[in-house]
Parts: sequence; structure tokens; C-alpha cells
Amino acid sequence: MERLGGMKTPFLLLFLIFMASACFKEQPTQVDSSLNLTLYVKFEDHFLNSIPVTIKTYDYNIASFNGVTDSCGVVTFENVPYAEYLVSIKSTAIVPSALDSIALDTVSVVASTLITPTETSIIDNAITDTIYTIASGAQPGLKINEIYSVGPPNNYHYYEDQFIELYNSSEDTIYYDGMLIVRIYHLLAWPSAIFQFPGEPLTGHEYPMPPGAFVVVAIDAMDHTNIPNFPLPESVDLSHADWEFVNSMDYGDYDNPDVPNLENIEVGSRNDFGIGLNMDVILITDGSDLNYVDGIAIESVVDGVEFASFSTHLKDIEKEVDRGFGGIGLTKYSGQSLERVAVGFDSNNSTVDFEIIDHPTPWYQHE
Repeated sequence: MERLGGMKTPFLLLFLIFMASACFKEQPTQVDSSLNLTLYVKFEDHFLNSIPVTIKTYDYNIASFNGVTDSCGVVTFENVPYAEYLVSIKSTAIVPSALDSIALDTVSVVASTLITPTETSIIDNAITDTIYTIASGAQPGLKINEIYSVGPPNNYHYYEDQFIELYNSSEDTIYYDGMLIVRIYHLLAWPSAIFQFPGEPLTGHEYPMPPGAFVVVAIDAMDHTNIPNFPLPESVDLSHADWEFVNSMDYGDYDNPDVPNLENIEVGSRNDFGIGLNMDVILITDGSDLNYVDGIAIESVVDGVEFASFSTHLKDIEKEVDRGFGGIGLTKYSGQSLERVAVGFDSNNSTVDFEIIDHPTPWYQHE
């Protein structure tokens, strides 16, 4: 009996090995054909040299391929397997300044895209494509989509109908519990107004924003078209705003009881939020840095927008937050508004990301 048991062991071992190989079958390493893949790498209008590029296929169990763009912004991968490739770029690039054609900027650029061979894309066993990078930090997510600051057409110097519109450009629900909306005086070291959504920063799940949703935060959540003794038909009705800036230390600050509040957290401040009519910097941060005395931590910034109505404006925020500034030509008391050229579009450069529109569009994108 002992001998018979010993005879069964090799058979059982072979059976287990067979089952394991069947369950963990590797992807093939042999390919039917190969191709040459040529990629042009661009940021905005500029081809990028000396940029590392990685391509990876999951069609075969093979290592990824790495290359570097030449002086013309081109990288070529020769005789790679015929397959679908994920192209990944994460690097630092030197590009012409958005504000000064002579100066140069250092920009962190990223890209992630799929290249799928098709009959129409392959010519002479080769594929040529252009990879467009974006500035790091410009990935989909929570964006400041519109800033309305200049006030409606009027002779009363009325601009209390200001608002900020947020947009979720990602495919996931975002929770903005505890986030901050910050007005910057000069650079991240000089915040001039700091208001916070309720909830716990980073971990709270009380205040969701679904994909594609707009959220309007009003300075004063009222119907500004129907102010007693102030006919303002070209203003905007914000009585149903999603949120309202309120400073409990400002006893004259209007507070709509039907609209939830963002509260001032700056000790000693008696001011409402407010937005500059001619120029300003508006940030939204994740709320992880509440010690505003030493400035705003750049790693906490979710999105930042700088604008100014005149082209000679000197930047007030670090270029890592916003490479340029929008709003050139904004006119006080004109009813104009500043909105992204396309909903959620973000290259981290407000010079190209934003345009002036004739009237504000809370809760929707202009056409």
C-alpha cells in the first residue's frame, strides 16, 4: 500500500503543473509582422525635443519600448510588433513663453494616448502620428470654468452679481468637501480671501459633483435682475445658486437662507469674497493646507486662473499654477464674462484657455 501511494505522487504533481500552466498562460511573444512607428511630440504649437517617450503593448508579453525625440520633435520605433500601443510621456520641456515671444518657460508636460493600427493608418508598413501633450496639472478634474466679475451694464457701479462657476471635467464623481476658494493678492504667499466649503477635506463624501456637472458659487445669491430701484434686466438671477460666499463677521453681508454657504476662514477678516473687476487670481484648493499665514501650498492647488483686462499686466501667480492670463479686453459694467473656450478645456494657460463672452452663462457653456 505504501508503494502504491508513492506511485500516485508524480501523477498528481504533473496534473497540478498542467492545471497551473493552463490558468496562467502567458501572452504570446512571437508576432506575425512588425511596423515602424513615428511620433511627432507637440505642446501647443511647439514641437518638443529631448522628450522621453515610452510605448507599451499589452497584446504581447514583451517589455515596453523607450525613445527620445530629436531636434525636430520626432521619435521613431523601428520593427516593433504589430499591436495597439499605449504612448506615455512625462517630462520637462523648454517652450517659448506665452507672454513674451523672446523669453522661455519651463513646463512639465504629460500625455497618455492609444495608437491602434488600422488599414488606413498603415502606409508602407509604418504609422506616423502626432502626440499632443498638455501641461502637468491640466488633467481632467474640477475646473474653474467661468468667472463673472465686471457687473452688468449700469450707471450705478453695481457688480454684486459676481459668481464663479465650477465644472467636473472628469469621468468620476468628485467630492469637494472642505475645499477652499482663494483670492490671491500676489503669488501663493499672499492670499487675500479664503472661503471654505463645509465638510472634511480629502476624505469627506457629503458634497458630490457628478461628471459633467456645473456648480455656481455666487457672491450674493439673489435675483440681481430685480433689485428695488435698480433696473438691471441684463444682470443674472442667482437666487438659486448652488453656494454663496458669506462672512459671518460682515454683518451687512447678504445671506440667502435657502442657499448653503462657503464661510470665511481668515481670522479677523470682515470682508465678503469679491472678485476684482479689472484683474484677479482665483484658486480652488483641496483644503489640505489650512495654514494660510505662510501662503498656499502649491501641491494643494486643484485649479487656478489669472485674468487681467490689459495686456501690460504683470503676472501675480506662479507659472506652475497658470502660465498666462486671460481676460484682455474685459470692460467694467459691460455684462461680459470670462469662460473657457470649451467646457473644462485646460492647458494650464489662461491666455489660450479662456475667452470673453458677451454675457454670463451660469450652469451652462456658451456656444
